[in-house]
Amino acid sequence: MAEPRVAVLMGGTSLEHDVSMRSGAQVLSVLEGGVEVVIERSGAWTVAGTKHEAIGAALDDVRARADVVFVALHGPFGEDGTVQGFLQTAGLPYTGSGVAASSLAMDKVRTKLVYQASGLPTPDFAVFRPRGFEVAKVEAAAARLGAPAAVKLTCNGSSFGVSFPKTEAAIVEAVSRHVQAGEEVVVERFVKGTELTCGVLEDGAAGTLEALPVTEIVPTAKYEFFDYEAKYTPGATDEITPARIPDALRDRVQTLALTAHEVLGCRDMSRTDVLVGADGAPLLIETNTIPGFTKQSLLPQAAAAAGISFAELVRRLVGNAARRAVTP
Repeated sequence: MAEPRVAVLMGGTSLEHDVSMRSGAQVLSVLEGGVEVVIERSGAWTVAGTKHEAIGAALDDVRARADVVFVALHGPFGEDGTVQGFLQTAGLPYTGSGVAASSLAMDKVRTKLVYQASGLPTPDFAVFRPRGFEVAKVEAAAARLGAPAAVKLTCNGSSFGVSFPKTEAAIVEAVSRHVQAGEEVVVERFVKGTELTCGVLEDGAAGTLEALPVTEIVPTAKYEFFDYEAKYTPGATDEITPARIPDALRDRVQTLALTAHEVLGCRDMSRTDVLVGADGAPLLIETNTIPGFTKQSLLPQAAAAAGISFAELVRRLVGNAARRAVTP
């Protein structure tokens, strides 16, 4: 069987455009004859250097050049099921989760509700949206959750829009500012402790699902939190794989990551972020359906620790997609 022709989809209209471009470039670097497909910030698609203003024309061009699409997009439009819907409608097999799981996992609030319904531990939280917004309810939530707290936009990734207000008044101010801008916001109890992440990888040929080695994330002293800068600045964070944790905790985190992957309906890969508080109990923060593929990214690092090279990781994901029949 001939190797599938692969188009690497990168860029996008979200704030994560630059990260996605780096992810896509890394993937292209290990693909022979890979086709570069860039979604510009304007929404135009450039396929192998040819710019298309209409998505339909771009998809026709991709379909003529490639058998499989490697989705290296992050954030809204790229990771939330939107572009997956376009590819599925066009009959193009693609890497990563399908429309429903992509949309669900991108939504922090609904992900946490699925966690809770499935018996998975997650920090206590409160949700606020423009409809029916009352400052008094934010004040009550701030008092209940305590300060500092994590304030997050429901559907952003790479820590965009995340802040950690240190007083109850600052929590109210942050939430009010986002809601007034039309955003839905989640306020999450802050957990001080060990930050871990665990990737999950499927092997379609073998029919297996495995949890990769757990990674411990330790921002350097300059960074109080694992924010966007800490994630993507070389040397800003110590990422230790395997994590320096007891075997029992490692096994628990891997089991939780596998369960999260399953209950959210993910496929091919995912990466679940976990915090371990003073009581030693792991709490799930979120599950990423398209983890980064940059040089600093965590999933490729964990795969390497499991003996899976970056090139092999890419080939496996492409192979998984090629085996799937995409029905419009």
